[in-house]
Amino acid sequence: MKPEPGSAYRLAIVAALATGLTPTLPGTLEAQGGPPEQDSASARTIFDGTTVIDGTGASARTGMAIVVEGEGITAVVPAAELGEEEREGAEVIDASGWFAIPGLVESHTHVATVANRARAEFILNRQLYAGITTARDMAGDVRSLMDLQRASLVKEIDAPDLHFSALVAGPDFFTDPRTVSSAAGESPGEVSWMQAVTGDTDLAQAVALARGTWATGIKTYAAIDGELLAAIAAEAGRQGIPVWSHTHVGPARALEVAGTGVRSMSHVCSVGSAAIPEDVFREGQEGRRTGFVDVDLNHPAVDSVFALMRRNGTVLDATIRVVVQVGLRRMAAIDTVNVPPPGETADSTGARPGPRRPPIDRRRRGVRAQCETADAVALTRRAWQAGVMVATGTDGMTPPASDFPALFDEIRHLHDDVGMPMLDVLEAASHHGAVALGLEDSIGTIEPGKHANIVFLRDDPLAGPESLRSVELTVKRGTRYYRRDFVLGAPPAPPGPPGR
Repeated sequence: MKPEPGSAYRLAIVAALATGLTPTLPGTLEAQGGPPEQDSASARTIFDGTTVIDGTGASARTGMAIVVEGEGITAVVPAAELGEEEREGAEVIDASGWFAIPGLVESHTHVATVANRARAEFILNRQLYAGITTARDMAGDVRSLMDLQRASLVKEIDAPDLHFSALVAGPDFFTDPRTVSSAAGESPGEVSWMQAVTGDTDLAQAVALARGTWATGIKTYAAIDGELLAAIAAEAGRQGIPVWSHTHVGPARALEVAGTGVRSMSHVCSVGSAAIPEDVFREGQEGRRTGFVDVDLNHPAVDSVFALMRRNGTVLDATIRVVVQVGLRRMAAIDTVNVPPPGETADSTGARPGPRRPPIDRRRRGVRAQCETADAVALTRRAWQAGVMVATGTDGMTPPASDFPALFDEIRHLHDDVGMPMLDVLEAASHHGAVALGLEDSIGTIEPGKHANIVFLRDDPLAGPESLRSVELTVKRGTRYYRRDFVLGAPPAPPGPPGR
């Protein structure tokens, strides 16, 4: 029988990874080409006289020179100290009226829930010309994402470097229509980028298969208990790939998730799951209750989550914008599914007498903490004050007619609502996103040895979020993208199902 195309390669990857060997897979993206005018590794550019805010949390430094050779930063020094010898042969760009910040990181986007190349390019193009040099896609059709990743890397399209996740979840989750669209033509839960896992799963093979998709991380979503999540995180750590988890993957709640030491946790509102009373949570797991419940978000268990996150270096992908723009009310219709009305009881099987009620939605099995906009803001503030690294993820996009992407909304919420100073916001939007990706050694700050991912602004970014809209130039891996050349383009096709 003729083998399936590529099957030998996939099996070789699985065998190698499962036994602890390391095949040739990318730890970080490495560019392979680009426009001839900027393709020479020896090309040197000096951005002269700029004010540098490097993303480390350090104060602004004026009159600096940033030296870029090929794709990397080779020096960040006072311009006055850069002699004629260093300047000789270099292209010198007068940046004396500009402010330099690290390339921004969009920590939570979805560009291929439904594979649509035109829509994805529209989103990514808008991100790049607004200063986003790295984007983390949090689960979609990997066949499309791999193509987009390659096209960005070889500069076929104007886009941030794209990193993406392979998703694992309990079998019940894979009735979700988003997983169906992301595995179009195949069975969700049975493909390498969307795997159903249980306590009986061979996790060494599952993680190896996920790595074989070229994913940077593994996302855990739903229907996973604490013991299984810990085992996934341990095996992923053994194979050298980070785990990015929802804050609540029910039945594992936020405290259990934080205890596993995953690299990042998404959606601040779900931290409230730690405060759900045990009896209420048990009713949800037994199928006798579902939806949102009021909880005390000031419960000490919530602070314990933040303490664990800080201790383990886990990044909070807060996504405040989701609560503000979309809210959790879109799931409110299931709040009372299968919950007996007052005065009515369930029989010993949990079934209710009388007319048949709608079945529990297995994608949302259990209960969740009620969380409104003010709660999301307050929880994010507490996390930040507790020393948790907060990243800027949006889980959405602005309307097609908008010239700027959703990241600018998240940045505004962190500054205006949470109260973070702009130095901290800039660190959240760059360095913390790099930490979440596990790429802090190559991106996230303006330092020698890092990729030349830099945004030059006309206005002082420390003055407030609106100053970030004064983008003059985005540099990604040494290639320059001037804002004056940005064309929004035709609106993309209507998006598919909502993000995760």
